[in-house]
Amino acid sequence: MTFVGVEKANAQTLALRNNLLYDATLTPNIGAELRIDSAWTAGVNIGLNAWDIDKSKNKKWRHFLIAPNIRRYFGHKSDKPASSSLWGIPADASRHISYLELDAIFSHFNVGNTKIPFGLYKSIQDRRLQGDLFALGGKYGYSWILSRDWRLEAEAGIAIGYAWFKEYDCDHCGTFYGKGDRIFLLPQLGINVVYIIN
Repeated sequence: MTFVGVEKANAQTLALRNNLLYDATLTPNIGAELRIDSAWTAGVNIGLNAWDIDKSKNKKWRHFLIAPNIRRYFGHKSDKPASSSLWGIPADASRHISYLELDAIFSHFNVGNTKIPFGLYKSIQDRRLQGDLFALGGKYGYSWILSRDWRLEAEAGIAIGYAWFKEYDCDHCGTFYGKGDRIFLLPQLGINVVYIIN
């Protein structure tokens, strides 16, 4: 999302986005972002996976995630009135801009018997973990202006967090192994389709 180049205090812009890579994990998600000024925005991303991947094997990736964020956009001009711009971006500006995003992530999860790519989080391949996590992260992104109302974004970053959970065997009820906690790194990737509401 991109909210830039506002000269009138009452000019509000809202953008909605969907992360296609997050969709690929079977997690419907939506983000909303509100322009603060010519370069800053505030927003929130929400994702929800409320079903088992394979119920017969108790294979699951259930979770609810909420991530408030702020963004700082770069590579745009803000010296022209909003009337000559595409969503606050001057018509003669570059067709792409970059941004930095800081986010706070909270998730309640119930995951288990699931293999994560690149060998990440091996403990959930033969265990079920149920608990919560909190993380702080940052991303760098690139936004392509497709039209007045549509953008495409690619972003990557990392977050560091802390998780606390109960650990079970992967069987349906599952033997309770005890409580645990850990510090972890969370890669953040996104291909976002963005719709701007002016």
